Amino acid sequence: MTLANGRTIAKKTPQMLAEVAVAAKELDGAVDATLTTGTTATPDKGALYVARCGQAVYEASGLPVEVQFEPPRDLAVIDQVADLGIGSVGIHVETFDPQVLARVAPAKARTGIDGYFRAWERAVAAFGAGQVSTYVILGMGEDPDLIVEGCRRAIDIGVYPFVVPLRPTVGSLMEQMTAPSPEYCEAIYRRVVPYLAERGLGARGVTAGCARCQACSAMSLLEGTTDADGRTYLPLVSNR
Repeated sequence: MTLANGRTIAKKTPQMLAEVAVAAKELDGAVDATLTTGTTATPDKGALYVARCGQAVYEASGLPVEVQFEPPRDLAVIDQVADLGIGSVGIHVETFDPQVLARVAPAKARTGIDGYFRAWERAVAAFGAGQVSTYVILGMGEDPDLIVEGCRRAIDIGVYPFVVPLRPTVGSLMEQMTAPSPEYCEAIYRRVVPYLAERGLGARGVTAGCARCQACSAMSLLEGTTDADGRTYLPLVSNR
């Protein structure tokens, strides 16, 4: 929408993003950077370009960087991303319920949940346990038991499942859906977060990115409220 109304451009250069990151650090006290993009029709799914942008941000600002991308056709691309100085990565499956995935994200369904696990295993080997995350969205008609089972399987290999409620956006294909209740989300959090703690994973250990920020989730209420630098998490528990 922002591209259609002229408020942004189709492709930002690494230099542009580095300039913004330096300003964000100096003027607003930014402590890390997260870069995400649409998936490109290339074998690497755009991972190397967003990683080169992340490299420029890191070198110019010193901010730790997370980049987000889809599983590349050749998983060796993930090692190349790590070689560019990226601190953490987000490879987002969105849901562990295959029926929901096929309905809301058919391209991701073609990769398959097991395809994401293969990419995560390669990423954990490259970045370390806790530096690989995936969004897990609640409120799309999923089976909660499948969600918890998938989260625990991901945690077992060192992936941080960032569990968040669906927040329907006006103008999107899902604008008519209803956000899940805080009670439903809390029930899932209470089955996932203790398992994270048992495996020694948590938001405080994430170098950069959404799992460190926690603003879209209330997981941090169960993990704790501040990180090692005293940064306060402000989770959003309801939009009603």
